[in-house]
This record gives sequence, structure tokens and C-alpha cells, in this order.
Amino acid sequence: MMLINNPIIPGFAPDPSIIRIGNTFFLVNSSFHLFPGLPIYASSDLLSWKHIGNAISRQSQLSLAESSALIHDRGAANLVGTGGLWAPTMRHHDGITYIVCTNVAHPEIVGKPTWPRFDNFILCTTDIWAGNWSDPVPFDFNGMDPDIFFDDDGRVYIMGSSWNTKDGAINGFEVDINTGAKLSEEKVIWAGAIKNTPEGPHVYKKDDWYFLLIAEGGTHDNHQMSIARSRSPLGPYESYEGNPVLKPTTNIETEIMYTGHGDLFQDNEGEWWLTCLGVRKVRDGQSIMGRETFLTPAKWTSGDPENLWPVIQQPIRPLLDLPRHTSSVAEISTDKGQLTAQAGVDWVWIRDPDMSLYKVDDTGKSVSLRPSSTEVKVKGAPASITFIGKRQRQLTGQARVVLRQAELVGKNTLSGLMYYKDEHRHASITFDSMASTIVFELVNKVKREPIHRREIVCHLKSAGEADSNDLEFLLVHTELSMEFRYRSCLPINGFGKVSEVPWSTAGSFDTGDMSDLDFTGPCIGLFAAHAIVPGETVSTEAVWCEFHSVSLL
Repeated sequence: MMLINNPIIPGFAPDPSIIRIGNTFFLVNSSFHLFPGLPIYASSDLLSWKHIGNAISRQSQLSLAESSALIHDRGAANLVGTGGLWAPTMRHHDGITYIVCTNVAHPEIVGKPTWPRFDNFILCTTDIWAGNWSDPVPFDFNGMDPDIFFDDDGRVYIMGSSWNTKDGAINGFEVDINTGAKLSEEKVIWAGAIKNTPEGPHVYKKDDWYFLLIAEGGTHDNHQMSIARSRSPLGPYESYEGNPVLKPTTNIETEIMYTGHGDLFQDNEGEWWLTCLGVRKVRDGQSIMGRETFLTPAKWTSGDPENLWPVIQQPIRPLLDLPRHTSSVAEISTDKGQLTAQAGVDWVWIRDPDMSLYKVDDTGKSVSLRPSSTEVKVKGAPASITFIGKRQRQLTGQARVVLRQAELVGKNTLSGLMYYKDEHRHASITFDSMASTIVFELVNKVKREPIHRREIVCHLKSAGEADSNDLEFLLVHTELSMEFRYRSCLPINGFGKVSEVPWSTAGSFDTGDMSDLDFTGPCIGLFAAHAIVPGETVSTEAVWCEFHSVSLL
């Protein structure tokens, strides 16, 4: 008997889809505005997972320039809708692994956002371990969350959440998997059990029935899952009288809320499971980590084959008993119950980064960044500052880094350590090299009462006066609070650094200040930018900000 810790993929990891190839499970998540996109995780036992690559790893595959985050009025609270890569489905067929996904674009015309554009596509690879995914093959579908289903007769179908009707519906059609061309008329196959935002469809075939599993009710308070079945992949589908098969968590005492948008699968021994998104409740409904990936057992009703439906164990619990140990696979080497990553694959950038502005050594401990302007816009979306980071994976932990300041003093640079959700929500500790100051800043424009705190917490020396000491930044984070600290330290050399200087606090905030109704999760990383002073001409010369002893986990 083993215990599985939920979430199985902690941090920014929504909309999971999962497959099993041989004895190995592979899982993919939405990645929205982050590059590389569509992270792939592998496990031999459902207990330990390893981030092995990303399906979108080349900027030539697609652009995320229009993946801006829009703020929507949802009554008591605003909702943040971030564009980019939404709700992939992964399937394996005849030795090829496929992913279908939507790149949701928020184009901007004359300063105002327009209706989203849905760029749907198919990826494939013959070697999921190598991570050499194809260029996207587009297909025409006015909607999101596509599913791909391979039938026994060789036909292939796409089902997705259509935006062709006011209340939404699941539409389906036959597709040429190689070209993306439609081979049948697109049709509505189910409007859902409650007819409220049907999305995230997945089709399974069992005992000559086609089962259509969907999410409904939106991704927060009313999130739930429903199912229908048919004798044909394109319907008509009959709704299960016992829906929802995964109930909303609104009125349930549970540590894991907003569960839904899931994928059913079988393990090596024929047992059924559901992986789905959920949110860990910290207090008062706060969800600082955003939507994560969870696991729960499932089974099928027995007896009458005409009454065959899945039964999902709920509410989803933080700890699960795993009765059997699945076969091990040599390629995966992890500590039990931990999420690890193949070297280098877990770095993330924002949208379409200019890679000429980044240098990362093989160890990941030394990073150099060249500032970019904070006011440039690309295709309507705010261009990212020069930022590189990693998804926050643990509620409690710390990130630290050393910045070499000597060659920056007097230059027009802002550089430091940042907690980042999107362009509307971020917090940072910054070295302003022109003013020779340490600055703490907290921004959340999503709140009904927006938050913006900016404090100069320390004057290091007179502006322009060189300082041979390096600066060390630290972010200490818990479930309830985050605190930025700083101190001076001796320059790094071949013998390492020595520092006995105590830490000083730059600023702190309650995690509730960064908890909102949103799609994404937090990243922690390094940044560099030029200060822009309205009405003044300032230097934007190329200068590298050098970070050492980088530790973001």
C-alpha cells in the first residue's frame, strides 16, 4: 500500500490530459502565456512524476504574442482570462502520440480587445521521450478544448467546445489527422447536462458505447463534470440521469475545491482513474497556487450493461491509497512522491521572448539578462519584460539569487527577483542601478480595489557611485504570506562567496493580495528592464545584468 499526494502535478498545472504507453503514463497541461508550452510529464507509478519536455519548444511552431490577460467583471470579483495554449488532449495511436490544442488569441484593434480568436491545431511525435514534436497542423473550429478520438474502423474525430451558439455546446466532426481537413459536417452532439459552459470534452469507447465526458459550470464555484453516451461517435448522445458524475465543491467541506475538467484512464492492472484540475483551499477560498492537477479513483457500474456509467470517488482527497505498484521504467528516476524535471526543460519565458536577451549556463545557476523596454507592445499584447523563471511548485519554500551590481551602477537598468502571474499581477524586489536603490513593488490590477505599492527601501550609495559588493535577494513564501529580503555580499569568485551580513526585509504581502479567480498560476524568476521616465529621454544601452547562485525551487 502506497500513498499518493495530491496534487500530483503541483503549481500552475490546469486541464490535464493523460495517456499510457506500455508501462508509462504521460500527462500534459495547459500553459497559456508561457513559453515553452504544453509541458509533458512522465510517471511509471502515478506517484512520482518527471517533467520530460514541452510539446511547444520552438518559437517557429506558433506565436503567443496575442495571449494577453483580460479582466472580466464577474460580480463580486473579477476574473482574469489569459490567452495562449488552452486545454490540450493527448492520445496515442499506431505508434504516434498526438496532441490537439487551442491557441486562444486576444487581438486588439484601436486599443480595445475584440472577440477571441481560436487557432486550433494538431501536433504529433513518434518519440515522446525525445520531445521532437511536429509543427502544428491547423484545423478549422470556432471554439476551444478539442478532443481527438480514434475509432476502431480507422476514422478520427474532433470534439470541442463550440462558440457558435450563445450558451455553448459540444460539436464534433470527422477529421483527416494528417491535413486537418474536415471529412464530415460539423454538428452539435451534446449541449451538456446543465447547459452551462460545456467544455473540456473527452470521448471513450467501452462495451460498444461511446461515452462523452465534459466539464460544465465554469472553472470555479460551479465547476462539475457530466457524461453522456451514444452508439455513434457523433451522437445522438443521451445524458446520464445521475449527472454530475463529479459534483461542484461549493457546498462541500473539502480541502480541494473547483474540481473538474478531467480525463479518465486505466492503469497497468485495469483499474480506472480520473485526473482533473482543482484548487487547494488555503483560507477563505483563496487559491494562491492557481489550478493544479489531481488524481482520484474511478470505476464503472457493474451488472446491467445497459446501465453502464463511471463512478468517481469524491470529494477528491489530499492523500490517496494506491493499492498496487505499477511496473517501473528505467528512464524515470525520481524520489518517490516528488515532481522532478529533466535539466533545463522547466525554465519558462513570457509569450514570445527575444532569446538574444538571455544567457543561461548548463547548470542553471548563472543567468544573464539584457533589459528590454517595459512599454513596447506586440500585436496588442504587452510585451514581456526580460523575464525567465520557473513555476512555483510548493506552497512553502524560498527562492534566492545573487546580482552582480558593480558594473550596473549608473546604468539605466532595473533588475531583480519577481513573483509573476501576468501583466496585471506581480511583485518584485528591484535594484535600480541608476538611483542605486532597492525597491519593493506589489501590483494587482484585478482586485475590485486595485493594489499598487512601490517603496524605496534602501539607498545603497550615492547615485552613480560604484559598489564592489554583490546583492543577494531572497523570497520566502508560505501559504499565507510572501516576504522579499536583501543583503550585500562579497563578489563571487573562484572560491565562492562569504557573507555574514544579516538579511533586511524589503517588503511583504498577504497571499490573499494575489488570489483571484483566474486560469493561471504563479511563476518565480529573474527580470531586467530599462526604466522609462515619461517625458524624458533615458539611456537604453545594451548592458547585461548578471545573476549567480540562482535557486528558484
